[in-house]
Amino acid sequence: MPPFPRLPVVLPDYDAELVAQQRSAIRSAMLLAAPILVAFTLLDRAIAPAAWLSLLVVRLLAASMLLAVGRAARRSERPERLAFAAVAIVCATIEVCVFATGGVRSPYLSANVLVFAGIGILLPITTRQAVGMYATALVIAVAPILPGLHRVDLLPLATATSYLMTVAILGVAGARLQDNLRRGEHRARIEIARQIGVINLGTLAGGLAHELASPLTFVGLGLEMLESSPLDRENRERVVSARSGLSKMREILAAMRQGARFANGDLRDVVVHEEVDQALTLVAQRLRSANVTVVREYAPNTPLVSCQPTLLGQVLVNLILNAVDAMAGRKDSRLTLRVRGQPDHAVVEIEDTGPGVPEDLRQRIFEPFFSTKGEKGNGLGLWISSEIARVHGGSLTALPGAKGALFRLSLPVEPPAAAISAA
Repeated sequence: MPPFPRLPVVLPDYDAELVAQQRSAIRSAMLLAAPILVAFTLLDRAIAPAAWLSLLVVRLLAASMLLAVGRAARRSERPERLAFAAVAIVCATIEVCVFATGGVRSPYLSANVLVFAGIGILLPITTRQAVGMYATALVIAVAPILPGLHRVDLLPLATATSYLMTVAILGVAGARLQDNLRRGEHRARIEIARQIGVINLGTLAGGLAHELASPLTFVGLGLEMLESSPLDRENRERVVSARSGLSKMREILAAMRQGARFANGDLRDVVVHEEVDQALTLVAQRLRSANVTVVREYAPNTPLVSCQPTLLGQVLVNLILNAVDAMAGRKDSRLTLRVRGQPDHAVVEIEDTGPGVPEDLRQRIFEPFFSTKGEKGNGLGLWISSEIARVHGGSLTALPGAKGALFRLSLPVEPPAAAISAA
């Protein structure tokens, strides 16, 4: 038997990956923020020479606290809390400088904009975390000034606050955009890793199927000999049951061999309904656990299709599993699979009794990263399936079914060679 292929390392989920990014970002941000905070002592000396020395002490203390935050971030399980603490430290230091240099009219009040900009640029955070950090910074920057506020100070405070709020809104919007981009990139990496894993597992499955075929043949011969021997009724039923189980194992092994034939540019003529049956065999347990009734409607004389069998199997399995997911929790779930021929094409239809696909989404569901399953879906399955159909010169479309959704896979009998070579 060939050596087992090396399986890829499992990628961490998005939250774990984000935590690692935040740890690194906080350490870098603290190493940058601490000296900048101390460097502003030169401005203190020019604006408030009488308070310069005391403000320098405050800045040095704050800088040491920021460096401590950076060190703590290396092992923190909740680095976003340290980010909140760092924001509070910097904003509180600025607030001390505000009171020492003129209160609401101090130029330091607008310096909080630098903190707001730093949050958005240096820290990878979620939308919720961004809202919390910007709100914390706003409260620390504005709330201490309010108790001693005079009427003449309302306009300067309103002006400074409007600047800060505008930057905060932009920061939250930017954090949301960056978070969505990071999530999309993470889903893409997961899908690539999954495809590599499928290839490796398929190679392993092909080896296992080859090695198990011979022992199962001997077992089958032994059962046939037992069945032809004089047996009592109970033992004969056991032999018949064992032969039935053996037949099922052979079907599964045939499907495993089919899955081990990977796309390498080589095309093979396949019988489409046999490929559908192979896909059903691979997901049989899922269909049984979901209590889905399978209906096969295969037209006779369907033409052979020249394709890469593994890619076709991937499309079929993906469409079947999507249909099962769509019917989750529904009574009388029924999956109908149709295969028929057209003059130059073979058509496979997979219809479910789920909620269906709204008309305005029937094109969008084939876009990369678009998913109707929320966080449970990566938005790549249907896109990859449609690309596989495209490179074979065919198409994959979503249509309204009698009760639910209907996906139609159309493949030409002789796909353009240029399309396959471009895959």
